[in-house]
Amino acid sequence: MLASLPGLAALLALLFTWMQVTQTNKELGISEQGQITNRFNAAINNLGSASLDLRLGGIYALERIMQDSARDQPTIISVLSAYLRQHASTPAEGAKRAPAESGDTATPRADVQAVMTALGHRRADRDQGAIVDLDHTALRGVQLTSESSAIPLRRANLSKADLSDSTLSNVDLRNASLVEVNLSGAELTASRLDNAYLTHANLSNADLSDSRLTDADLSGANLTSTSFCREVFFQPAQGSRGAPAAPLGRSRPAGGAERDGKAADQDCADLTGADLTGANLTDASLFGMNLTETIFCLEEDSTSPFSSDCATMAGAVLRRSNLRGAHLPGANLRGADLTAADLAGADLSHADFTKADLTQANLTGAKVTGTEFAGAKLTGVRGLPQSR
Repeated sequence: MLASLPGLAALLALLFTWMQVTQTNKELGISEQGQITNRFNAAINNLGSASLDLRLGGIYALERIMQDSARDQPTIISVLSAYLRQHASTPAEGAKRAPAESGDTATPRADVQAVMTALGHRRADRDQGAIVDLDHTALRGVQLTSESSAIPLRRANLSKADLSDSTLSNVDLRNASLVEVNLSGAELTASRLDNAYLTHANLSNADLSDSRLTDADLSGANLTSTSFCREVFFQPAQGSRGAPAAPLGRSRPAGGAERDGKAADQDCADLTGADLTGANLTDASLFGMNLTETIFCLEEDSTSPFSSDCATMAGAVLRRSNLRGAHLPGANLRGADLTAADLAGADLSHADFTKADLTQANLTGAKVTGTEFAGAKLTGVRGLPQSR
């Protein structure tokens, strides 16, 4: 009995120490949370300041709190989103360009860029369902780029926002709401827009190369002069006969073309399953793309030629594009460049190819009832009835 007393005393001492440590940790946790609360309140006060420097300090403080406290991240996302909706809102009539404080330039205000950077640098796994809500915000010229992990804006609400002339490279916008957003002149390369809602969006003169838009809704969008592809060049190895050496940005794929002594390939957007009905693709660049599963026209039978339910592709560059089996009844392809394009089995009934270039195109099995070819270049076209 007496022999067990030292062991019991040691056990009681260990239990007492554990209770002390637990109490200390609890007190430290309460103290730390109190410090975060004080930091949060100070940051909120700075956001309401008339001084840009103080507002920037508040934004940076909130960004740091997001890094230090996962439980506070959803609240900070809401606060920063509300700040932009309040201090950088677009006119009520839509996403028109809003001038910066120093004039109408493509450079955003410092506080606007700071908020976007803070939201872009956060850990998305801490969002706890919070959504970045930037509806009707003026974000023209913002810069959001990443060479490593994608910038997390998945399911974000950017409807009617002005993102014209912005650089949004490697941004995750899957399932995002971009209805009537202004992305004219924007660089939206290597980004994810799968299942995004881009109905009636303005993407004129935008660069969408190497981005994924699978199953995205682009119906009624303005895609005039939009670029969906970019060329990538590879430096040939010294001492070899045209063999590729260190690539300029990436490794050379098999079958790359040669241009000016360099191997060339293309980084193109993925439009698999994308809905482009009613979109304006005038002068857009879709050179060499696989468009077999892209939706250009409604499946219902058109009641009149040149149906407005089809995408407008007048003047579009579709050289060597794959449009096998495409549904294009009544489509406007006036003046389009379809050199060596594959349109085998496509429904081209009542489509307008006036002055289009169809040199070496493949129309084998295509439906051309009522199709207009006035002034079109048809040299070397395969599959076109002799009567044409």
